[in-house]
Amino acid sequence: MRSRNHLAPGLALGLVLALVSCDPGDDDGDDLALVDVVATRSADAVSAKANLARLGEVFAGEAALATMTEAEARARAVELLELRLRGLELADCDPVVVADPVAGTIEAELADCRVGLLRMDGELQATVAIELSPCAGGSCPSAIAWTLQPLDLEIGAGLFRPRLRGTVTLHDPVDPTLPTSWSTGDDFVLENRLGTFATRSTASWRIDAERCVVGMQLEARLDRIPADDARETRIDREAGTIVVSAQGVDRCPARCPTAGEVQLAFGRGRVLAWTYDGDELDVIAPGGAHFAASLDCTE
Repeated sequence: MRSRNHLAPGLALGLVLALVSCDPGDDDGDDLALVDVVATRSADAVSAKANLARLGEVFAGEAALATMTEAEARARAVELLELRLRGLELADCDPVVVADPVAGTIEAELADCRVGLLRMDGELQATVAIELSPCAGGSCPSAIAWTLQPLDLEIGAGLFRPRLRGTVTLHDPVDPTLPTSWSTGDDFVLENRLGTFATRSTASWRIDAERCVVGMQLEARLDRIPADDARETRIDREAGTIVVSAQGVDRCPARCPTAGEVQLAFGRGRVLAWTYDGDELDVIAPGGAHFAASLDCTE
């Protein structure tokens, strides 16, 4: 039988994992602290990357691109992004946007702008490429690929928003039934309330009619970057590189994920996992024990 815990707003997984041992009969407080830190860092990373996926909607193309020439599709992709960025003005922001449809480039500075419930501050430079596939007319646009270099944005629904910076490639098929995807470069960094992390990731997802991220598949690596004046802690050394694998995650802005599975690998071959089920988590500790937790997210 699973034990049950209820989490107050903003406590994420830490309270649950503080109540469980890593192995049956193991009461080592240091070991519990390690699992707590790994789980909380990973849960925050999944949420931050779901917000990045939600931003991908702004860069999406349209089905009509398939009927255009490569040059026309490139210019239209830039036009769509410019219109969407300038449209953020309606949410009490005044974006500065410089677009070049011929070159396929766009630069933007955003201050207190919003996409739905997500607030954004920062800047980006983006270049679009049009992918072609064989068609009746020869070659037709089949996808758009945006390279954001650099991207430097704070994005989130809460008071303390994660900062995402580095290189991102967003890939959006013209066929609306296919998922959007991204990959981040070696220079990509996530800064949040828990510290600064070098993180390389790939993901795919869809946006539903309620503008929620659905079916997100995520593979990511997290390495904490110590502050200049700080030494590496024992927990950082023992956690090492955290490898996150998430499958089928559904998340709406400012809400907890309502579906999906997450598995973590860290340290010397240790594994931690949880499943989102409505407002509930089923947590599987490294020793194999199951624990239920109710979430109440406020970010």
